[in-house]
Amino acid sequence: MMIENGDLILSYLQRLGVEFVFGVPGGSIEPFYNALARSERRGGTRAIIARHETGAAFMADGYTRETGKIGVCCSTAGPGATNLITGVASAYADGIPMLVISAQTAIEKFGRGALQDGSCTGINTLEIFTHCTRFNTLVSHSAQVEHKLLQAISYAISNRPGPVHLSVPLDVMRDTIEDTEQKATLRAFINHEVVPSQEAMHLVLKELADKNKVTVVIGEGAAGAIDTIIALIESRNWQFVTTPRAKGLVNNFHPLYRGVFGFAGHESARDALLPENAERVVVVGTALDEVSTSGWDSSAIMSRRLIHLSSNSEHLSRSYMAKLCILGSIELMLKPFSALLNRHPLRKQISRQFNTDGLPSNIQFAHPEKCFSDDSPIKPQALMTYMSAVCPDDTRVLMDSGNSFLWGIHYWNCKRPHPFNPHKSLFHIGIGFSSMGWAIGAAVGIAAGAKGKPVVCFTGDGSMLMSGQEITTALQERLNVLFIVLNDSALGMVRHGQRIGGAEPIGNELPSINFAQMAQAMGVEAYRIEHMSDLKQLDIQALLNRHAPCLLDVVIDREEVPPMGARMKVLTGAA
Repeated sequence: MMIENGDLILSYLQRLGVEFVFGVPGGSIEPFYNALARSERRGGTRAIIARHETGAAFMADGYTRETGKIGVCCSTAGPGATNLITGVASAYADGIPMLVISAQTAIEKFGRGALQDGSCTGINTLEIFTHCTRFNTLVSHSAQVEHKLLQAISYAISNRPGPVHLSVPLDVMRDTIEDTEQKATLRAFINHEVVPSQEAMHLVLKELADKNKVTVVIGEGAAGAIDTIIALIESRNWQFVTTPRAKGLVNNFHPLYRGVFGFAGHESARDALLPENAERVVVVGTALDEVSTSGWDSSAIMSRRLIHLSSNSEHLSRSYMAKLCILGSIELMLKPFSALLNRHPLRKQISRQFNTDGLPSNIQFAHPEKCFSDDSPIKPQALMTYMSAVCPDDTRVLMDSGNSFLWGIHYWNCKRPHPFNPHKSLFHIGIGFSSMGWAIGAAVGIAAGAKGKPVVCFTGDGSMLMSGQEITTALQERLNVLFIVLNDSALGMVRHGQRIGGAEPIGNELPSINFAQMAQAMGVEAYRIEHMSDLKQLDIQALLNRHAPCLLDVVIDREEVPPMGARMKVLTGAA
């Protein structure tokens, strides 16, 4: 029996457990969509149709974050491929595994001025992907499909994960091959983790053995080992903080947690990292970038007190000032101690949660009194506090670029339940590349993978105007995503940044738009929220339990300045 190369690709994706391919159809990618149609009829991997290819890449990003499986997106030739770039670049900046398949016109048409020509003799789309992928290749012959696909996936899910790109001409995708049992076992895709050397582990143990004042900085790379890391922290009564990306890996009400350090973080987290409170600072699973170090603050993480642990070598590339840098799996490093730590007597004493007035009592919030304000327009602090209190403990929340992730990093309180899948986070930001509209598409991908679990997406009115059409994909797929638009008729982060930095007030105003009516016109249930009482009248849990999206258009106080001090220091060059 003969099958097309599109069927071959999908057979591998199905073996990897991939349920969806996100994309937009077109002429040159048609053979792959034909294969997707055949796959869906067999109950296999199926297509989810985005409204724009950037949205498709954002969706694949979200799917990976929720499921741990490789996200897959595809596009037709030419502009379809270039439309993918922002979403692919976002995944690259955040280290998200993703398989990107773009089409080319038939090889025989290269250089002849074919419609949407993206070949080396047209608008060279392969070259455009070079700097935002881990692996990037043109599949020029049918015999290359299988081994280049497997090679690409190996790069995507390696210890330096990220997107990979296959550019497949129409005639190659449509070519037929003998349907024989694949020789590849996929064993190359498991057991990538490497144990640190015994010498390295002894150095870490020696450094920490007699230290009582230690602060652990948990990064996104701590996922998988998070339960054992928390057990270790509790057994030593150490303080811990998270980076903005790792906020959703821990319960924010833990008594040893001091909040987020870095972009839009908490003063209590910075205090926990000062020399008088931390003889050693142990950073686990994150890069020393602007977001994670509060603009490279040398009084906190960036010092000789640093012990940096990660399985990703790129994370360690800026740790030249550190006392120790250890490359290897945190999960495997701590595995020998896991049982002992879980039985440690201190764990039973401090594993409870506690709070005061609904806020974690060991986190120092900016303007905590505004968290409970009933003023109108609505205070963003109150919106975040209320929603994080009423949403179920396992709610997946996404914060879009701009004011949304500033308010969310600081004021959203994750109530991560125990037990919970240690590989999954409950708080997501696309902050590496910081693409506006990322959260809208990513929320669709997360909801597709979450199988009915609650998903909440906070986005701004600027992002909504860029990518709001993707809510109709959630409608078409019957996904329960609650979209919340922070409506201040402005590009809020730009507006506040211009004011604080003394720049000209230009280009930040947006028209007054009723996004509830806009959503309703698309067929999505929506509500206009102008007072906190409007919000409190809604049954949020009921909205999150339905197989349909909903949108809340929340009119927020545009004069409230989000916690963006660290960002402004970098932009203005202030000390």
